[in-house]
Amino acid sequence: MNPIVSWHLTCALSLLLASSLAGCGADAPDPIVAGDPWLNSREATDVEVEPVPSSTYYPVPAGRLLEAEQILAHTAISQISPSEAEYFAGHPVEMPDVTRPFLIRGLYRSERSFFVRIVGDALWVGSHDDPADQAPLQRQPLVLIMEEVPERVYVTAGR
Repeated sequence: MNPIVSWHLTCALSLLLASSLAGCGADAPDPIVAGDPWLNSREATDVEVEPVPSSTYYPVPAGRLLEAEQILAHTAISQISPSEAEYFAGHPVEMPDVTRPFLIRGLYRSERSFFVRIVGDALWVGSHDDPADQAPLQRQPLVLIMEEVPERVYVTAGR
């Protein structure tokens, strides 16, 4: 093959590969849309709602998000070890003897601030975003320290 043609072909293939990989970077997660497994909303008007103390859950820091998201890829809650809880929280975590650590799904729009409530036999994880906020939803795993394993986890963004 002609060396000039070979060089042009190599350059063209390199550009094609680089442009296709640019759209697949870890910096641009898929947007959360209706039907996404991370979005599982429920109105909590028909049952008693009990707040979970904010000292028992912690957002996973940015450097560990990808690992936590992989654990939560097929489940809304996953029990983890105490050492994993501290790893994913990014700091020491107080865990009374009767409690267990979990990773749970969370979503937010603009406010990376959350509430966790017990709704019947389930957890309701929400963000403190304004309900009218139209910013794209973003995934935010949380470390949660609890006594019981909830049957279901509802995840919403907005109060």
